[in-house]
Amino acid sequence: MAASLDTSTPADDQRPGSRRGVAARGVHLVGSVPLASPEEVFRTVAASLGDRLRRIPDGETGPRSDWIVWQYPVLSARPQFEVGPPGPDHYRALPRLRLKVGEPAEGVRLESLGYSQAAISSYRIFAGLKRDRVIPSACRLQVCLPTPLAPISAFVAPEDQAALEPIYEARMLEELKEILEAIPHEQLAVQWDTNVELGMLEGVFPVWFSDVRAGILERLLRLSRHVAPDVELGFHLCYGAAQLRHFEEPEDAGKLVQLANALTHSLDRPLNWIHMPVPRGRDADTYLEPLGDLHQRLETQLFLGLVHLTDGAEGTRRRIQTALRFVQDFGVATECGWGRRAPQTIPALIELHQEVSAPLVVRGEEPAPVFEWPTGFDRIPDEDWTRQPVDSFGLAYDTVEHHGWYKNLDPTVEDLASSLRDGDLLVDYSGGTGILLDRLKLRIFDRQIGMLIVDSSAKFLRVSLEKFQDDPRVGLRVIRFLKDQKRLQYLDEVLGADIIDRGVDVIASTNAIHLYSELPATLASWVRSLRPEGSVFINSGNIRNPRARPNEWILDETVWVINEVAEGLVRTDPRYAAYRGYLDDQERLSAHHAHRDRVFLAPRPLEFYLGALEGAGFNVEEVREETIEASVEDWFELMSTYHDAVLGWVGGTEKVDGRAPTAAAVEDRLRLIRHSMEILFGGRKEFRACWTYITGICN
Repeated sequence: MAASLDTSTPADDQRPGSRRGVAARGVHLVGSVPLASPEEVFRTVAASLGDRLRRIPDGETGPRSDWIVWQYPVLSARPQFEVGPPGPDHYRALPRLRLKVGEPAEGVRLESLGYSQAAISSYRIFAGLKRDRVIPSACRLQVCLPTPLAPISAFVAPEDQAALEPIYEARMLEELKEILEAIPHEQLAVQWDTNVELGMLEGVFPVWFSDVRAGILERLLRLSRHVAPDVELGFHLCYGAAQLRHFEEPEDAGKLVQLANALTHSLDRPLNWIHMPVPRGRDADTYLEPLGDLHQRLETQLFLGLVHLTDGAEGTRRRIQTALRFVQDFGVATECGWGRRAPQTIPALIELHQEVSAPLVVRGEEPAPVFEWPTGFDRIPDEDWTRQPVDSFGLAYDTVEHHGWYKNLDPTVEDLASSLRDGDLLVDYSGGTGILLDRLKLRIFDRQIGMLIVDSSAKFLRVSLEKFQDDPRVGLRVIRFLKDQKRLQYLDEVLGADIIDRGVDVIASTNAIHLYSELPATLASWVRSLRPEGSVFINSGNIRNPRARPNEWILDETVWVINEVAEGLVRTDPRYAAYRGYLDDQERLSAHHAHRDRVFLAPRPLEFYLGALEGAGFNVEEVREETIEASVEDWFELMSTYHDAVLGWVGGTEKVDGRAPTAAAVEDRLRLIRHSMEILFGGRKEFRACWTYITGICN
């Protein structure tokens, strides 16, 4: 059961700062933090405020530090615009863009705004730090987005605003969609920065729609409908902070409360937080009294931006005391982001937040016990391979983790994240260098499951050992070749009695099942190792799936085509004339082809795998397929790793010919592989492949 946030006020809580001594509980960071990088922001605020935060922004560092100003070149780069001077009576001198005479708004095509790219990049850092327990497990990544009204109002001439707003909004929603597709929903919170809307309500900014209140609410609701319900949603209501001043000094919080109440009653999804600014010097009741009319849902946290460094803890506590006369439960924040502040002020600002707030309380289940391996099972065996240096071949293979086509793991990672529970044991069969576990750990973080990588390559497992030797949840086992029986060990033989008695909960096999020559026996050993109703998750890009599209490749079929093209080049291209004689030695050529076919097995049909699974005792629950884009250059890198098998007849190999090729022959072989792939793909940079995903349950 997921933990939930308790923001209630215990009656016997006597901490200094409220009418019963209770300090405001929790802290909200509005967005920008003037530090060097997202990683520095994450580390800094997690270390100091981690027990007070449930969402952490990336600090909007670099070009994003001045809120929407970085969007000006995104718009001004469009050739349909001409640049004009700032308009009169605007609170900030910003240039205005006008459509050139005769240029229709429909011709404006906005490409990347940069928000999705920044969010996805920051999430990779966030996830790594959360995996390493730098960021608390309850925290989500907070992605702060301006409402489309903001850049349109700030940068576009009034006469063109109505026409260009829907174009910018459509692009912003595309960026939001990209964020939602890339970041796990339970790790994500989206904040709409609602600034210009308050200026419009106050009559400061011109409005291009007739009913101001209704138009603003309709837009905020429309944007919010695009945020998935399982993603947290909040609003930063803002009166501006350019030059550290407001565009309007409101008499009270009335318009803030009205807008918050409208959202509360109109949103058809959870509203997780509202942030409102409280100007310095508003210690009397007048400004904060409208909070008494605030309507809050049970799930909505209120954060008041009443922390001001200029009057420190004393002034902040006065504002807290005043606010407590009208609203009970709230957290603290500054009025706006910190991006325009001097970096040297940030430590004092963080300390002030600590001083005037109390930690959040998380309620829910007791923490899961630490996963423990069965007594007598050594997760890292005392075997010779564990003491060998890391092998260059294993390291070379591990680079495929960075290849675009390895996105094929993402659906399996999601399946595993949904299936695995604290205390479960996962076997990553043919897990090799640990690429799947690398990604899974960035998805489940500190979930207490055991993960056992099983593979026939000690060189690959040595790379895994380098990665995971300090993680007590990860174990490693080599599948050994039994010479007397001329076969590899079965899984239950590898695991041993201690694990078999316990039983395995989940087996994953990614990008490998097509390599199992004795598939029925392999699957039977999986059944013997799994608990009843244990799950198996399989994926492969080398299954002949009848639902594959006509332009989608089976990956390993490229190996045979590369060979065919290469033989033609050797016969016709004078650069490879030295190897023509090899083509006339059919016995040797057949030996090399046989070696290739042992490394790259001929693709088998989907029905073969489904039949083998059912025959072994699995119920096949689901079969689905995905189109995966593969980079030709990335695929060349993998072919280069296996060059001995792909084109071993060029220059010879130790396995087939009894002697290693010369360095010059290897260079020619790699050149020939690349040349063949250029012809094969017609100079294209990418090709499409079909990946098949199978889920089964053990009877």
